[in-house]
Amino acid sequence: MMARRLSRSAALVALALVPNLAVAQGREVTGKVLRAQGDVPLAEATISEVGGLGLTRSGPDGSFRIRVVAGDVRLLVRAIGYQRKEVVVNAGETNVEVRLTEDPFRLEEVVVTGQTTTLEKRNATTAVAKIATEEINNAPAQALEQAMQGKVLGATISMNSGAPGGGGQVTIRGVTSILGQGQPLFVVDGTIISNDALSAGANSVTGAGSRTTATGIGGSQDALVNRLADLNPNEIESVEVLKSAAATAIYGSRATNGVVVIRTKRGSPGTPSFHLTGRLGTERAYRLLGTRQFTTVEQVLGIPYGNGAPDPANLLDQLYPNGQITVPTHDYQKEFYD
Repeated sequence: MMARRLSRSAALVALALVPNLAVAQGREVTGKVLRAQGDVPLAEATISEVGGLGLTRSGPDGSFRIRVVAGDVRLLVRAIGYQRKEVVVNAGETNVEVRLTEDPFRLEEVVVTGQTTTLEKRNATTAVAKIATEEINNAPAQALEQAMQGKVLGATISMNSGAPGGGGQVTIRGVTSILGQGQPLFVVDGTIISNDALSAGANSVTGAGSRTTATGIGGSQDALVNRLADLNPNEIESVEVLKSAAATAIYGSRATNGVVVIRTKRGSPGTPSFHLTGRLGTERAYRLLGTRQFTTVEQVLGIPYGNGAPDPANLLDQLYPNGQITVPTHDYQKEFYD
């Protein structure tokens, strides 16, 4: 009798576990992640099962495959630079298409904080200011430093001269040294570069550098050119400025004055796009020298050097018997600007 009861109990437990086993086995859901505008596939998007263990990432073509529990489930889709979105997948559905909208606030933006280190902006331990390529190329500038003026909070950017790319100085954390180097560390695509200003030697050639010595030497007035002038602003994707002293944990003591991380443009998957920018301007002279116009012979004879010409009166009388000068006068300077 006892053995019969035990067998019945085991059978009931086995029947109770059947639905749970079915739930544990789950089902497979496939889909595709696209951008809301343009139907461009989004690669490396994260797809997770809300309240479950399912987790995967989209491929280069935006497609994904995830294992979820049986029944109705909710999928959370995330991508850098896009708004999160939850979609409901019913029990009978096996394929789903998700369209993400770009996030104007870029709350999950990835920022570069080192040569090979990236992290989400919300988790960054150092103050980061980012300048996009649209802000850099919004107006023409002689150098990258000049394009950064007024776009980085707390940074003092000044140009020493009007020479193209000449003598720009960037101070991020205030005056840190009287005699030492005060400019930040510049990193381009993970490579540290020198932004030392080089003298062209014009003062030495012309002798304008020093009148008290036999040979002139270049100085701060010698049209110094920074190495950042070698970079084409149109090829820059973004400029990120690390302003706090925490950047020294990544780049060492050279980052005491801050770090300027420059990322250049690279190819990206998707539909080819072309951008054309045109500028149209006019030049107008505020004041011209003007050209004197003579209408009578008496006006010509009245100028100081008119009577000094060889017999000017007879010549003018022959050319203009009635005393009126009818030859048109051309103001070439006015015609050039008009």
